[in-house]
Amino acid sequence: MNESEEMAETLAAPHVARSPPVVGNPFSAAARRCSPEAALTRIQWLEGQNEVLELLARGAPLTVCVTRLAHVIEVTAKPARCAIFLPDISGTRLCLHAAPGLPAAYHRAFENLEIVSGFEPCGTAAHREEPVVVEDIIGDPLWSPFANLVGGLGLRACWAQPIPDQDGKVLAVVALNYLEPHEPSADEYRTIDSICSIVRIVIEHTRRAHALESANERFASLAASVPGVVYQRLVSPDGSIRYTYISDGARDLFGVSATEILTNPQALFDCHGPEYRQTFRENLLAASRELRMWDVEAEIITRGGQRKWSHAIARPQRQPDGSVLWNGIILDATRIKEANLALAASNRAKSEFLANMSHELRTPLNAIIGFSDVIRGEILGEIGNSRYKGYADDIYASGMHLLEIINDILDLAKIETGKLELIEDAFDLGPAIENSVRLVHDRAKANDIALTIDRPPNLPRVHADGRKIKQILINLLSNAVKFTPKGGKVAVTASVDASGGIAMSVADTGIGIAPEHMAKVLEPFAQVDSSLNRKFEGTGLGLSLTKAMIELHGGSLLLESQVGIGTTVTVRLPRDRVLD
Repeated sequence: MNESEEMAETLAAPHVARSPPVVGNPFSAAARRCSPEAALTRIQWLEGQNEVLELLARGAPLTVCVTRLAHVIEVTAKPARCAIFLPDISGTRLCLHAAPGLPAAYHRAFENLEIVSGFEPCGTAAHREEPVVVEDIIGDPLWSPFANLVGGLGLRACWAQPIPDQDGKVLAVVALNYLEPHEPSADEYRTIDSICSIVRIVIEHTRRAHALESANERFASLAASVPGVVYQRLVSPDGSIRYTYISDGARDLFGVSATEILTNPQALFDCHGPEYRQTFRENLLAASRELRMWDVEAEIITRGGQRKWSHAIARPQRQPDGSVLWNGIILDATRIKEANLALAASNRAKSEFLANMSHELRTPLNAIIGFSDVIRGEILGEIGNSRYKGYADDIYASGMHLLEIINDILDLAKIETGKLELIEDAFDLGPAIENSVRLVHDRAKANDIALTIDRPPNLPRVHADGRKIKQILINLLSNAVKFTPKGGKVAVTASVDASGGIAMSVADTGIGIAPEHMAKVLEPFAQVDSSLNRKFEGTGLGLSLTKAMIELHGGSLLLESQVGIGTTVTVRLPRDRVLD
C-alpha cells in the first residue's frame, strides 16, 4: 500500500447525509430545533468541554489542551477532521498546533502557513479576519497550490474559521476538513460557534497563565537578586497582619525561611530587637490608618543570635475591603549602621580631644599674651632697644589671634558634643551691632572699605545669648571685610521680618562665592582655596560656627553670593525670641 492509499484509508469514513442548511439566520428558532442525534452530540460536546476545562484548571500546557480540544471537536463535528492553527510571534504566519485526525503528510504541508489572502483557506481567513468556506476543494483557486496533495489526502471540503481575541486580532484559526463536498448546516453553524468560544477560552487562559508564570519567574528572579528581602504585607481592618509574599532573602537576613513567615508572621516579628518589637504593631497600624510611608531602621536578632540592623521601606495601598497592602523591601543596613556608629564615636573622640587640647593650649598661651603685654607696655621699665618692643607687639598680636582660633575650636567641639550652653538674657541688638562694627572698623579703614549700618531706632530687644549674637556678627563682619577688595563696601542691616522675627544681614561687594562652593564654606574647617595657593588667612570655622550658633537659638542662616559681585549672609531669630 503506497502513502496515498494509506492516507485515504486513514481518512475513510461513511458519509452521513446532512439536512439542507437553514436559509437566513442560523440561530433562529427553526435553527435551534434539532434532532435526537444532534442533542446527543451536544451532550458529548459539553462533556468534552468540561474535560478540556479540567486540563486548563490543572495547568496543562497549551499543546495538550489544544490537541485534546481538537479530538473533542472531531467527535462533535463528525465526520470532520479538525486542525487548529495559531499565529507565530511575528503575526505573519500560522503554525499548526493540533490535527490529531489528519496524517503526517498534512502536518508537513501545513505546519507553517503565510497569513496572506488568496493562497489557501486558513491563511486567507486569518488575513481577511472572516470565515472562509470551501464547499468543494476540487477546482477551488485557494487549493490550487496543493492540488497534488489534495488527491492523496482525499479532502473535498474545508471550512476555516478565524477566532479573534478581545482586541479583534486573530487568536487562532480552526479548520474543519471533510472527505466529501459539504456546506454547513444549521446545527453545524451552532457547533462552529461553540467551537470558537471554547477555543478562545483555552488559548487566552493558557496564554494568560503562561504570561503570569513568566512574570512570576521574572519577579522571583529579581527578588532573589536584591540584597535584602522583598515582601508584600496585608494589614486587615481587624488589625491582623500577614504576609502574602516574602522573598527567600528572609533566610539570609533573619535566619527564618519565607515559607515559615508566610505561615506564621510572628516568626519574623520575634527577630526584632525588644524595643522595636514592643512598638512595631502599634506603629504599623497607625501608619496603615494614615497611609504613611514605612521607613524604619531597626535592630534585629537573627534566629541564630546574630545582631544586625535592618532598614525597611514600604508603600501602603488601601484595598476595596478596607485592608492595607504594603509593598516593601527590607535591606541589611548592618555595615552602614556600624560605620555610622563608628563615625559618631570618632567624631565624639575628636571633639573631646579638641576640647582638651584647647584647654591645655590656653594655659601657656595666656601666659604668653600676659607677659608680652607687660613687656610692650613697659610696666617694669623701659626697653633698651625699640625693636624688642616691636617684637613684643607681634607676640601679643599673634597670641591673641591664636587664642581666637582656640576659642573657635573649643566652641565647635562643644557644639558637636552638645555641651555648648546658651547663657540667655534680654538685651538690645542695636548696641551689639554698633559694638561689632566698631571692632572691625580699623581693619576696614586700612583697606578703604566703607562700613554702614541700617537699622530702625526702635529695634526690639531679644531673649538670647548676647555674647554668642555678638560673636555671630563679628564673624560675619570679619569675613566681609577680609574678602572685600580695597575701596569696597560692607553694609549691616537689621529689621523685623514678616514673621515677626529679627533678620540681620551683612552684605559686601567682595569676591563672592561660586555656586559649587556654597555648601562647602558652611562646613567646619572648609577652605575654597587649597593650602598651597591660599590668599586669605583663617581656619574656615567662621561661617560654620555662625550657622551652628544661630541654629542653637532656633534661627537660620541664608547665604547668597555671586562671583565678582559680592556676598550677603542673613541670620534670623524666630518670633519667640523677640520681647517687645
